Amino acid sequence: MLAPAQVKPVDPPVTTMKTHRFSGSAVAACLCASTGLFLASAAQAKAYKLDELLDMARKGNPGLAANAQVTAGVEAQALEAHRSYYPTGDLLSTLAPVPRIQCIGGDPNDPCAKTDFTFKTSQTFDAITDLRGVFTRTEIKLIQPIYTFGKLSAGVSAADLGVEASRSKASGQVADVELNVRKAYWGAKLARELLSMLDEGLDYLNDAQKKIDEELAEGTGNASVADRLRLRTMRADIEARSLEARRGADLAKAGLRTLIGASAPADLDVDDAPLEELEVPARELASYNDLALSYRPEVKALEQMVAAKRALADLEWRRQYPDLVLLGTATYAYASSIDRPTNAFANNPFNTSGVGVAAAVRMPLDLFVKNAHAHRLRAEAREAELRRAEALGGIGFEVEKAYTEMKEADQRLKTVQKGEKAARQWIAAIMQNISVGLAETKDFSDALLAFFQAHTRCLQALYDCNIAVASLTRVAGVDVTKN
Repeated sequence: MLAPAQVKPVDPPVTTMKTHRFSGSAVAACLCASTGLFLASAAQAKAYKLDELLDMARKGNPGLAANAQVTAGVEAQALEAHRSYYPTGDLLSTLAPVPRIQCIGGDPNDPCAKTDFTFKTSQTFDAITDLRGVFTRTEIKLIQPIYTFGKLSAGVSAADLGVEASRSKASGQVADVELNVRKAYWGAKLARELLSMLDEGLDYLNDAQKKIDEELAEGTGNASVADRLRLRTMRADIEARSLEARRGADLAKAGLRTLIGASAPADLDVDDAPLEELEVPARELASYNDLALSYRPEVKALEQMVAAKRALADLEWRRQYPDLVLLGTATYAYASSIDRPTNAFANNPFNTSGVGVAAAVRMPLDLFVKNAHAHRLRAEAREAELRRAEALGGIGFEVEKAYTEMKEADQRLKTVQKGEKAARQWIAAIMQNISVGLAETKDFSDALLAFFQAHTRCLQALYDCNIAVASLTRVAGVDVTKN
């Protein structure tokens, strides 16, 4: 039989989070180090229910806030894709000084057949530096897509699917945080019950020690100094276990504060409701698999990512086709010191205005490169499909694992509850025998140790049941405690 110092709860399994920009490993370390022990509640600490803690974590967790910004960035990219239907173009406006250029009359049909501006080698510098006026020119060019052979629709589809995939991924990360909050919450409940058990054991120990001290003082009964030392050793073990529980309390509190974020209150505590088994409606394993395929965020994200890959591959393939566009141009130029010729064939870039509209065909010429790129994206889309099939198999395994753990924990709880009831009756009977001098100290220590072990296993099974339910909720994508 184990000595009292060896009585401690089995470390609860803690699922490590993979995604993560938020510090999941630190939180998991806190939860694991606490071994499910409850934080000792300060008298002034405010108690929170599980729903309140979950809501605080959703709102305050910095990792989840960062994931929301990632989704916001993807939404902005989708907005770019939607706006690709709008016209694009350029606006160029210039301002510069210019020299004086005059028309020289003489030809009645074309008064600007000659000008006073010549570029003789010896006079060029003087001509271009003799600035007399201001020149401005503004040009606008717009391109409106008319028909792109499905490029725009494929791009918009890929962008929208990317947004949905990002949102689904963020929902999965929220579920990861919620799972860890539930583990910390139920670990707090477990620790509270363990501390209560230790206090109850101390009460039994105090009664037994009082009886032995009285017998030793009066010189009656069968008590010996060795019996007193045995009880003192047990007391030291129980007090040491209480100190370990309070050390775990600080780690559990730190874990909850980390999950909630900077807004977490310093005097955080959990509500006083006792540790009880969660009720789960009876379902077969197949129904949980169906729930996971329908509601789990990762399943939705996989489907959306595969569809987005297909849309991107389709977009790249269609980029080999031409675009039918509508071109619109507008130009205005004015120079204050330059005359305007009246000849329709004269090109006067200094004084002009006009607008134009034309239909055009725009087509890339690097078709061989684009064709290879399209084939590469099609291969990536096919790879995404196969990765999705692989991931769905893993999700099915996670559901079966969580379901099996829940069923095992429930059956184990029913078994250990019987042992806990017998151990409680045993310790009560021993205490009655001690009070009338019919039991030895060794009998008491054996009964107390058996009570500690049985009660601890019962509490651990309760904790394991609730953690298994929380894990099943995570992998199924819905709260399995609801119909």
